[in-house]
Amino acid sequence: MASKLDTSLLTLNSDEARETSQLVFEKLYVKPEISQVHGVQTGVEMDRYIPIMGQFGLVGKVDPGSCGVNTETGTIPVSQKQWTPKLVSFRLPHCQADVNSLMKFWKKSRIAKNTWEEVDNEMMAFITDRALDATLQSVLRIADFGDVSASPVGDGAGNELLTAGTTKTYFNMLNGLWKQIFTDQALGTPLTHRYEITENNGGDKATQLALAADASLKIFRDLYDNIDSRAFEGGTLVFQVTRSIMSNWQSFLEDKSLVFMLDRTEQGSTRYSYRGIPIIVRHDWERYIRTYHDLTTTYYLPHRVILTDINNIPIGTSDEESLTSLDSFYDKVTKSWYLDVAYKLDMKLLLEYELASAY
Repeated sequence: MASKLDTSLLTLNSDEARETSQLVFEKLYVKPEISQVHGVQTGVEMDRYIPIMGQFGLVGKVDPGSCGVNTETGTIPVSQKQWTPKLVSFRLPHCQADVNSLMKFWKKSRIAKNTWEEVDNEMMAFITDRALDATLQSVLRIADFGDVSASPVGDGAGNELLTAGTTKTYFNMLNGLWKQIFTDQALGTPLTHRYEITENNGGDKATQLALAADASLKIFRDLYDNIDSRAFEGGTLVFQVTRSIMSNWQSFLEDKSLVFMLDRTEQGSTRYSYRGIPIIVRHDWERYIRTYHDLTTTYYLPHRVILTDINNIPIGTSDEESLTSLDSFYDKVTKSWYLDVAYKLDMKLLLEYELASAY
């Protein structure tokens, strides 16, 4: 049983290893809170249906007179989608005895008989913190980039749109947000509106990443103008964009001397918006695309934007607590600590016409 702290690259002497002040902790990846980018529906069980209630079409004509009545024949259409949550889980074992004896960053004096069971609080707190962050990243990765046909370049099966060498089972448990958008767009009469980002079609990475100076403006304007008007009736309509699009938007405003339109400070942090609609920068999208959708010569659609109400793209789970918690326990047989994570997850695009995308 190995430790979850890989110290194989360290060349510390005993004095250096004691100096906690010399520790450098990598910053956690920037990612949004789940509730900022997806609605969350709890109590979701396998095969539970989501009824989607429509509305009447045209009604009302000039009265025929003579005690006649205009009897409408139209009906309210009712459709459905189905929750099919997958159980996602992982275990992280940690063996204290395998930590290099020079690693005294978190070392505390201890009674000999407790050597196995008393794992240092600071060390376990660090591992637990990193594990919880990894869990939140996994929820967003699966919800947004899940694809049952996902496979790496050279796999010989599936879509081969993952970076060569990527373990595809981290992605192909369910169809997430982008796969559902792509599937709708592949229909003869798609319900979602799409703006094509021509730079995504470039023949190499440099060409792809060279966005036109006004690319973001054209994208925001097109999605705003073409999304179904019913999308504006909710209170949580937002743009979600890759960092490349936000950088282009910032540069555009600076070049036009309109940077004053960019900043709106609320509770000590800067908010971004277009025509009053908040813009959420999805740093995680860009990181996943450039890391796991690297097709060697090009990236798979590096620039992406959606405009929709976050409650139109809900995550379904049995209980919200399982998305942000883990079980920690010590096993005397293996003399190791374990961190267990398990949660049920699905993601649904409910009303396609209330989503507009650019990619």
